[in-house]
Amino acid sequence: MKHVKPTGTFAAEAVLTHMKAAGIDVLLANGGTDFPSIIEAFARQSETGLKMPEALVIPHEGVAVGMAHGYYLMTGKPAGVIVHVNVGLANSVMGLVNARSENVPIMMFSGRTPITEHGRFGSRSSPIHWGQEMFDQAGMVREVVKWDYELRYPEQAGIVIDRAMSIAMSEPRGPVYLSLPREALAEGAEITASHRSTVTPTSFGPADPDLVAQAADLLAKAKNPLVISQSPELAPDFEPLAGFVDKFALPTVEMWAMRQSLPSDHPMMVGRDSTQLLKEADVVVVINAAVPWISDHTSLAEGARVIAIGPDPQHSRVPIRSFPIDIALAGGINKTIAALAAAMAERVPAGETFSERREKWAKVKAGQVEAAAKRAAMGNGAPMTAAYVSRCISDIMDEKTTIVNELGIDPSVMEFKHPKGFFSTPLSGGLGFGLTAALGAQLGALKQGESRQVIATIGDGSYMFANPVACHQTATALKLPLLTIVFNNGIWNAVRRSTLYMYPDGSAATANVMPITALDPAPDYAAVARAHGAHAERVENGTDLPAALQRALAATKSGQQAMLEVMVSY
Repeated sequence: MKHVKPTGTFAAEAVLTHMKAAGIDVLLANGGTDFPSIIEAFARQSETGLKMPEALVIPHEGVAVGMAHGYYLMTGKPAGVIVHVNVGLANSVMGLVNARSENVPIMMFSGRTPITEHGRFGSRSSPIHWGQEMFDQAGMVREVVKWDYELRYPEQAGIVIDRAMSIAMSEPRGPVYLSLPREALAEGAEITASHRSTVTPTSFGPADPDLVAQAADLLAKAKNPLVISQSPELAPDFEPLAGFVDKFALPTVEMWAMRQSLPSDHPMMVGRDSTQLLKEADVVVVINAAVPWISDHTSLAEGARVIAIGPDPQHSRVPIRSFPIDIALAGGINKTIAALAAAMAERVPAGETFSERREKWAKVKAGQVEAAAKRAAMGNGAPMTAAYVSRCISDIMDEKTTIVNELGIDPSVMEFKHPKGFFSTPLSGGLGFGLTAALGAQLGALKQGESRQVIATIGDGSYMFANPVACHQTATALKLPLLTIVFNNGIWNAVRRSTLYMYPDGSAATANVMPITALDPAPDYAAVARAHGAHAERVENGTDLPAALQRALAATKSGQQAMLEVMVSY
């Protein structure tokens, strides 16, 4: 006997109401034939009065996942992403790789092709329902999510949503995945208005006090300490790190930073490369850095000791990693830094100012500022240098500006003085991150009622990977005043640099065109954005860039998205 449509509330409504109760306010959706019950649930909201996340249509799955990444960076809250069965999930994998690399929680959902061929409400009704079935759909993402499951029965809705959210938000955070079969979503379900969410994420306190004391002993006696920070904890300001390194004169490097650790004008912020500084450092504090230096051409000074801080100082998700650690301080990053600062205060005399150390690093910092200014000033011709373009962008930034970078700017010539000023590519390197995450960050600022200008600074190859048509369409549809700046050098520069590193005297280094690196012929990138109603310009000469940036900002302030394609050489 064929099952009939339930007359009351159904499982899709239960799933969506539990999402909202668990704290998912936004659901980035790319629909398919598995969505009828999801769509019906949203359409019935005015009738049922059930509270659900806001559903936003995103025309490509990779864009949706990247937006969820950026949304979390801006708000500290996870977004939901829902896509179409295995094919939609396949398009989501790279974004999930990026999220797991940076411990970003994303609530990832996909439908599942109907399990039954007939006899149930929601059984297969299209040839694709046979073609899209897999033995293990979750298998394609299992290595890059913290947890996965498949909804079996409607009464599980609350349990699985709350468990997924608890695991995603537990430290170290990361994406989770739930499969939603079409028949299960269509089954009847009782929904109680008094539902209480049971989301209970696990958070870390400071690291073990005895180990903190040992670390403080080392650091208090250090003559040439060094702090290397890569992915600090999201926080509303730069504390407690800023106060800690200032009080004890601890020079700090943001090595391959994915997030900003200190304001660029902080006296102890001394660069973005640990290579040279490690040669004399006797105690190194590594803050949540999976790659604090490059082992192939950098080594610690003789007898140097390493203190590693983070929720997982061993970075256990990396199969091979041999960076030495003498003291592993596993715990909440900011709570552990605060505990270490307190322990240091007990060991360092109250009158100690570390004047010699401060004077030394003040000179180093002054030299860096002077060199950066010279480097930026030299590149204002046609084509421009990335340093010149970066300095011009820096000049238009204020306390409400966020840069989301992917192989675009040279951050060493820029000033990032305010929280949420700078985010960059995860070490996983899945291209397409910059533009999509910037969209999510701009969406997050909008949802928080914050007047913030997000600027995506990306290479031309990264722009292609981001599915720019889908990105610009999304910006238009959601009224996101994003400014996109594409650095067009006509080449896969990361590939070129890697080849030159390994074969500096090889044939590729002297070739007129290095194989597998050229992006010729270049399309009219500005025209792609213009087709979606963006203010868009192509800038070829550096003297024209400052005015073009002002025109772009004027457009975004009026609520329009904007895009500049800048011609650069490296």
